[in-house]
Amino acid sequence: MTEQDLDTPVRSAGETTGETSSRRGRGVFAAVVLLLLLLCSVTTIMQTFSMSGDDEVVRGVIENLECLQCHTELIPEFELEVVHNPFMAEQCTTCHTPHGRIETETVFEGAVQEWNRMRTLVEWIPVKLVLELFDTGDGTSTAGGDVKSATETQVKGETSELVLPGNELCMMCHGDMGPMINAAYPHAPFANGNCVDCHDPHASDMSSMLTMTVEDLCITCHRLGPQLARMQLHAPVEGFHCTNCHNPHGSAYRGILVDAQRDLCFTCHPSVARLSGMAVQHGPYANDACTDCHEPHGSDFAPLLRAAQPDLCYGCHPAVETDFLRASHHPVGTISLDCTGCHDAHATNYQGLLYDEDNGICYDCHARPIQATYDTSAHSATPCWGCHTPHGSDYGPLLKAAQPTVCFSCHARGSYDDAAGGYQNHPVRPAYYDVNAKKALTCTTTCHAPHGTVQGFQHLLRNYEAGLDGNCLICHAVVPGQVVGVDF
Repeated sequence: MTEQDLDTPVRSAGETTGETSSRRGRGVFAAVVLLLLLLCSVTTIMQTFSMSGDDEVVRGVIENLECLQCHTELIPEFELEVVHNPFMAEQCTTCHTPHGRIETETVFEGAVQEWNRMRTLVEWIPVKLVLELFDTGDGTSTAGGDVKSATETQVKGETSELVLPGNELCMMCHGDMGPMINAAYPHAPFANGNCVDCHDPHASDMSSMLTMTVEDLCITCHRLGPQLARMQLHAPVEGFHCTNCHNPHGSAYRGILVDAQRDLCFTCHPSVARLSGMAVQHGPYANDACTDCHEPHGSDFAPLLRAAQPDLCYGCHPAVETDFLRASHHPVGTISLDCTGCHDAHATNYQGLLYDEDNGICYDCHARPIQATYDTSAHSATPCWGCHTPHGSDYGPLLKAAQPTVCFSCHARGSYDDAAGGYQNHPVRPAYYDVNAKKALTCTTTCHAPHGTVQGFQHLLRNYEAGLDGNCLICHAVVPGQVVGVDF
């Protein structure tokens, strides 16, 4: 046995076995702790996956963990359809000022802990005066002691603020919206920097991160209820496609329209667009004012008119309303005829916005029997409006003047009326009586047909060709038992 062997302590078998058991126990304990930690981690990850099954959701929660450990109410928003990029990319402080702070909780042991306990117990007796002599004034004493543990906890601090005012903040990333702020007609929430009135700043299930569906969002500020209850709805309104016509941020056009009013309407109404090249255009149509006549959302009068015809037209044409109050007038305003029966409301190639020129527009209703005889008569070169007024007159049927005055506008009076002097012509004044027609005598009561006859007699005579005595004998003949006219 060497000297070294003599100096080495001799351990019993029991001591060796106990030490080995102690090390094994500590190892088992450490393994259990590690297993528990692993299970907690797996559970947390599985819960997150179960919320959406989306890797982006898991990544978003992990990346924003620093903020989300306090703002846990925001975690479900990672599941929504559209997530704001800064929110997803852990860039909360791009928009918000940081406001977290760390609270430290320290636990003491030894003399300090005992000293503070004793101070609490004896504060009610005079010895308190003695204790205060040893007090440092900051809640600890000079008796010393050791820190047992210190725990740091991150908590919410002062209220977070946006790093810039609302409208400036959003423009940092959405600079393409900037020019719309100075548009002639900006949307109020956009102009006032209240982007979050319409958009959720973190995430949303709606396109463009809207706070709710378009149909619900727009009507929260724009009360369309009464218009939605009308008989006819504009198709975009019925489908709540407000942004088909309106820009939600700003526009150069009144009503924040996406285009000039007429051009905007043309996109859905090509049949009206083709009229823009015609020679005569209705004022509202030419001047980009479709809504002067049409309601843009809903109406009780088709096609989306602001009022029924003819009242709508009378708003700009009051003189025409007066004409239709006269004794003889077209039946406008009845089931059979409206203003648009003769006039196109947008544009035509004919004066007065008529659908046809000269007599063609009249023949639409008066083809028989008038057109059949008029086009071959002596009056064929005279348009209908040469004698008739189109709306209303004090002289029937819609004549511009009473007979025979209306005839004298083309036929010299001296050649026909004995009252003109110089000739002894047949009287055609109502002062005389037509014994055949049994009414006041005029040019057309018995002798002349102003629209011509089927036989096509000369001088528009009704009954016989010119020169025949039969024309005269209709009135100037002897009736047996009664003398009428002249007895030859």
